Amino acid sequence: MTHTAADLQQLKGVGTVLAKRLYDAGLDSFTKIAQEGEEGLKRVRGIPPRSIASILSQVKTLSVAPHADKGERAEAMKHRLIEVKELLHPLAETTRQRFQDELAGKPGKKLAADLVRIEDALERVRDGGKKVSKRAVSALGKAQKRVEGLEDASCKKVRKGLKRAKKAVLKAL
Repeated sequence: MTHTAADLQQLKGVGTVLAKRLYDAGLDSFTKIAQEGEEGLKRVRGIPPRSIASILSQVKTLSVAPHADKGERAEAMKHRLIEVKELLHPLAETTRQRFQDELAGKPGKKLAADLVRIEDALERVRDGGKKVSKRAVSALGKAQKRVEGLEDASCKKVRKGLKRAKKAVLKAL
């Protein structure tokens, strides 16, 4: 679906000028922007390099159009679920290794409980697959974003990130 330059302003960090530049560069839909990827966005004048990842993340969510059929949305949701789960398992393992001493007592139990809660929330979303909405796909995208980058975070930030991810997943229900 082709959008106007004004429609592209839905993206956080994209104002009037940048939306016009994207549109003029032939990137007139969220799907086209997603297909171009990082290299395509680097060629558009005026996009801050640190904003590229954020814009790509947003267009991935928005490219699953509200008018897309249920099968496409279900496939997008299944893909997002897999991505979030693939991020969680290595995160749990590296966190256990990095904070072995810290996780011996109560903090370890709390972290384990947080991991179980987010896994349960993901299962609830997967099992509630009858009702696949754009909102669910978007919520899973937010959860994925919250989990990404936690590999190098402190133990406290890992827990906080997991709680936020769980909260985002529960909004999908």
